[in-house]
Amino acid sequence: MTIMTQETNAVIRGGLPPLHSRSTRVAREGHLKRSWPSATGEFFRIYKDEPLRLEVEFIEDHPPSEVRLCTNLLGGADQWSELEFTCDRPGHHSLSVVPTRCGIFLFKMKYSPDGGHTWYLDRGPFTKVIVDPAGVKDIRMYTFIPSVSGHIGDWIVALDHIRDLGFNTVHLLPVTKMDVSESPYAAADLFSIDPSFLDPADSRDGLDQFESFVHAAHDKGIRLCIDLVLNHIGISSQVARRCPEWIAVDKHEPDGLLRAGCWHMNKWIKWEDLGRIHYDHPEPLMRRELWAYMKQYALFWANYAAYTGGMIRLDNLHSSHPEFIEEMIRDLRLAYPDLIVQAEFFADSNTLLKAVSKCELNLLLANPWEHPFAERLRKYVMYLHDIGSKLRFLAPITTHDTGVAAQLYGSPDAAVARYFTMALFTTGQTGMVQGMEHGALEKITFIGRYGSASFPTPNHYNDEIRRVNQLLQNYTLFHECGNISFVDQGHGALMAAVRTGRQTPGEQFLLVSNLDTGHPHTMAIDLAGVVENNGHCWLHEMINDTKLALEGTTLDIELEPCGIRAYRISHSTER
Repeated sequence: MTIMTQETNAVIRGGLPPLHSRSTRVAREGHLKRSWPSATGEFFRIYKDEPLRLEVEFIEDHPPSEVRLCTNLLGGADQWSELEFTCDRPGHHSLSVVPTRCGIFLFKMKYSPDGGHTWYLDRGPFTKVIVDPAGVKDIRMYTFIPSVSGHIGDWIVALDHIRDLGFNTVHLLPVTKMDVSESPYAAADLFSIDPSFLDPADSRDGLDQFESFVHAAHDKGIRLCIDLVLNHIGISSQVARRCPEWIAVDKHEPDGLLRAGCWHMNKWIKWEDLGRIHYDHPEPLMRRELWAYMKQYALFWANYAAYTGGMIRLDNLHSSHPEFIEEMIRDLRLAYPDLIVQAEFFADSNTLLKAVSKCELNLLLANPWEHPFAERLRKYVMYLHDIGSKLRFLAPITTHDTGVAAQLYGSPDAAVARYFTMALFTTGQTGMVQGMEHGALEKITFIGRYGSASFPTPNHYNDEIRRVNQLLQNYTLFHECGNISFVDQGHGALMAAVRTGRQTPGEQFLLVSNLDTGHPHTMAIDLAGVVENNGHCWLHEMINDTKLALEGTTLDIELEPCGIRAYRISHSTER
């Protein structure tokens, strides 16, 4: 850089920055094999409580003497370190390190053939690894609808029922003060509890009462999933009245505020009660104030979820402002390192992969209700397994937005067969909406203040749901991906699969469910390749606690409508 001064008309030469040689070269391609993905944009994920294991093999006569990993895995985004690989044998090096925090991290390998005098950087790009909270592995979620569940004191009582069913997480629909439409997703005030939820016998304010519920959940070992609504807000809310500049403009609306909405069946549905938040406001100060306020809203409620070891749920994330979400999640991760971030995000796989690799979404919402028949559901389950190393999905049988099992599948009995299938055929994260265990015949209307709902057959399916949850809790193989093999020959109603433990190789289950609500079905299941040497094995059916000896390799089975079987396979000669 040069500067011309007016006084002397002289040129003053600027200083030159130093450029130090680092004795580093770019490695050539084709002389090593990595155990991790190396293509541009690739990533994979692990859990916080499991080690990152890497292996590299050098295909050359003179392998390197030192191999290191340059990474921010142990120190955070801006703190990098070098980790030593161990030489297992000439040309083969390995590394195992347990991450200390959750988040998105990068690493790249380098090696030296001459004791550290010269280093060669791996030609591949930096590899991205997402470290998920350990709690993501096992999620048995019960969606709780406050508007039909009485007051907060009643919610506390309901926790015992939920825990008795074997659920470990409660998804709580928004409890913020509702706007005129009485939708929990149309908040009037983002930082207060709706008055209809208050216990009239408790003189404390809403947040004090709610915190008693949070403490009760924590004490009972139940995690909370707090629903965050970030895209829109009630059209008559405090925000809309006091800061209308924070709402996007629509000159065609009488009040000038743009309404939020969604696409459904190729049709745009406008939500008249919701104003769309304008995260792209062009004025920098206004935008900073808006972003700060909405991040504080997220942090405020995430605090309660984090206290229970739980999660937040990002409503309608596919319609959210991506830059705001990315920044908000970074702030949440700094404040609550082990918080689970779940998202309702419906998009194609490529869009999901890009979003997850940027925003560190720990869990996405699957949509199995859109695959009601065995053939399509079987393919969908395989998809969840195939993509499970990159995308983790919560796979409930329905959501509070869909119909109940009786409406979607023809009978309330379908709730058990569907829950069994989603819990034990997928990868360890599933859920059920309040009322399913009672045989609810219609979807619970969550918009409005209703007090307490009644159900037709209280606790009708408790035993089956409890046993399914016990299996999910007790066996690691149900939380693994890629360990499923279907043995139902593409049956139109029955789904049957064998799952084999990877962390526990001796464990195997044969799972069978009948998705037909009106007819029994029979099947001859060929277990060749499962039964050792065509010998004998014992099948312990874990739902009904019965045992049978299998002679040969074929199991003839008949399932009643909505029937379920979970056979634990034992190759022991003893029962």
